[in-house]
Amino acid sequence: MNYKKILPAILGILSIAGISSCKKQFDKLLINPNYPSASTADVDLYLNEVQLDFNSFWTSAGDYGGQLSRQQHWNGPFYRNGYTPSSFDFQWTIAYTGVLTNANAMIPLAQSQRKYVQSGIARVLKAYTVATLVDNFGDVPYSEAVLGNDNVIPKVDGGASVYAAAQSLLDSAIDDFAKPNSAPFVGNDLFYGGSKAKWTTFAKTLKLKLYMQTRLVDASAKAKIQALITENDLVNTAAQDFVFRYGTSVTAPDARHTHYASNYTNNGNGEYLSNYFMWLVTAQKYGGIPNNTTGDPRVRYYFYRQVGNYNWATSSTCPCFAKSQFGSSSFPSWYPSVPDVSPYCTVGKGYHGRDHGDNSGAPPDGNYTTAMGVYPVGGQFDAGQFKQVTSTMGGQGAGINPIWLSSYTSFLEAEAALVLGVSVPAGTPRALLSAGVNSSISKVMAFPATVNVTPDPALVPSGTQITDYVAKVLSNYDTASTDLSRLNIIMSEYYIALWGNGVESYNNLRRTGMPLGAQLAVAVPNPGLFMRSFFYPSVFVNRNSSAPPQKDPGNVANKVFWDNNPDNFIK
Repeated sequence: MNYKKILPAILGILSIAGISSCKKQFDKLLINPNYPSASTADVDLYLNEVQLDFNSFWTSAGDYGGQLSRQQHWNGPFYRNGYTPSSFDFQWTIAYTGVLTNANAMIPLAQSQRKYVQSGIARVLKAYTVATLVDNFGDVPYSEAVLGNDNVIPKVDGGASVYAAAQSLLDSAIDDFAKPNSAPFVGNDLFYGGSKAKWTTFAKTLKLKLYMQTRLVDASAKAKIQALITENDLVNTAAQDFVFRYGTSVTAPDARHTHYASNYTNNGNGEYLSNYFMWLVTAQKYGGIPNNTTGDPRVRYYFYRQVGNYNWATSSTCPCFAKSQFGSSSFPSWYPSVPDVSPYCTVGKGYHGRDHGDNSGAPPDGNYTTAMGVYPVGGQFDAGQFKQVTSTMGGQGAGINPIWLSSYTSFLEAEAALVLGVSVPAGTPRALLSAGVNSSISKVMAFPATVNVTPDPALVPSGTQITDYVAKVLSNYDTASTDLSRLNIIMSEYYIALWGNGVESYNNLRRTGMPLGAQLAVAVPNPGLFMRSFFYPSVFVNRNSSAPPQKDPGNVANKVFWDNNPDNFIK
């Protein structure tokens, strides 16, 4: 039966009054689901998308930052060609067409429905995103961005003005969380379960992070930093940590931590860790010899070794091994002393990744390289099993993205106290350093239980091992003779605690140049000027006639607005 033909006939014999009555009833149904009204649009579906897009954006930003800051392996060999503009297309696209577009659409809807918690969350994630775009690219579109057909060629705004807009967004978010007449939260908050108090605390902590980022160029930053630290409504406990939690599902969709998915396959480890980072954690404090028994308590949680020796290393599986400290010790002429000052080729005791800027071909070494451990990717605890990775090993990928932890707050406050002279309720820079290290160790050691991994009790660090490690860090701090060397100890421990967070390690490196003595590029003596910001993505410069000229990394430093350090102070 053709209802489309019958319906007009029926309507045609209705009385005028009947038509009017039906029109009022049908009008309620004539809502295009693709363009819902403010009263019916599903704010919580928008919120889900904003949160997921934000995590994807953060993951991409963290990977590139981690590579450049030597947390992860950077291929190189020159900064001018280590990446291409298209390398950053995804990060840019997910920020603008994902986070910002959905947040901008959601916020007025949430406001109209009194869903102020949701609008506050969207503002916080939008603020983090636009500030990170500045950190990574410099001047970026903001005031003219995501306007649709109203402006398809947005111009860039100065980085300082976008940072100011991010601070304003955070202030508005804090106001949203404080509104007393907010509708009950029934959405899916992937971070804090709808807790207004925790979101407020994180927003204030993010404000502190941004002010600290600008401390080199903003004379007023100190007073603002002091006010936030004095108020002390900051992420100070593990319960307040801002993390994204992954699952274990492999398909439809793959919900595992992205690095677990690449590290733990049935065909071996598909990713190289940074030799420098493994060396810094395991060996730097111990004369260059890895200490996984009485050294840093986090070692067995951070890294999983598939092998415990180098019997597998041949000219085909590990071409550089013959020149390493286990061979002829034929290191690059521009390298400092190995292994006490820098690693080369490998680290020792089976810890094996790649050196900074090693762009040589990939040998068949997937069954021998070190993988990320149980923390933070939900991998395997290293109990000396020396077994090849599999796709179901350890926590099966139920890891976290550690976007902001309480330990980071302690390290940031230690930096502020030492460099700016601000007064911190939690104590001196030394006390804050101690708090940061202890907080990080506690977080890492408690993590396996959250992903159903039980470490071998005989290898769980004892209280004595933890105390001894912290004492060693503090002893190094006490014997440091300058504030520069003291700051280097703070930032080095911050860097170690940042495992899995390349966003902050890249920011910190550009702001402070620390850790000092980071591994030099291995393939060439002069890789060019360090990348102080990324290429503009190809999807921006190739499609937008208002885009600035493309950058020239390696030849030009391309510093973002808050970075006034010398061009070549990072190698």
